[in-house]
Formats: sequence, C-alpha cells, structure tokens
Amino acid sequence: MAKSDELVKYVTERFIRYIEMPKEVRRQVRADRRDGKEPWQYRWFGMLPVAIGMWTKPLREGVRRLGRSLGKGAER
Repeated sequence: MAKSDELVKYVTERFIRYIEMPKEVRRQVRADRRDGKEPWQYRWFGMLPVAIGMWTKPLREGVRRLGRSLGKGAER
C-alpha cells in the first residue's frame, strides 16, 4: 500500500510542477526535446540510410546532369 501512496504523491508533484510552469517554458522544453531527437530512420536502421544515400548520390547527380543536357538540346 505504501508504494501506491508514493506513486500517487510523485505523479501529483510532477503534475503540479508542470501546471505551474509558464506556458513559454513548456513550449521551449518541448521544442528542445524535439530538436534533440534523431530522425526515425536513424533510430530504426542506424547508419544504413546514410550509406545508401552516399551510394546513390552520384547516381542521382548523373541523372540530373543528363536531364539538364537533354533539356538544353530540346530547346534549340
């Protein structure tokens, strides 16, 4: 029974502390927490998205260059 009383007391204290905190401070804390998070891809897959991005970047740039050169030729 004592543990449940302690839990209720703890939750109540936390809730009161949150309610008494100014709204701007709460928003700032929330924004800081959001900025500190990694994107979900990195949390789920680690460095795999970075490796795939590094591997496909030259391919994507080549396609862009090819598209630009074809676009210039079509204009003439």
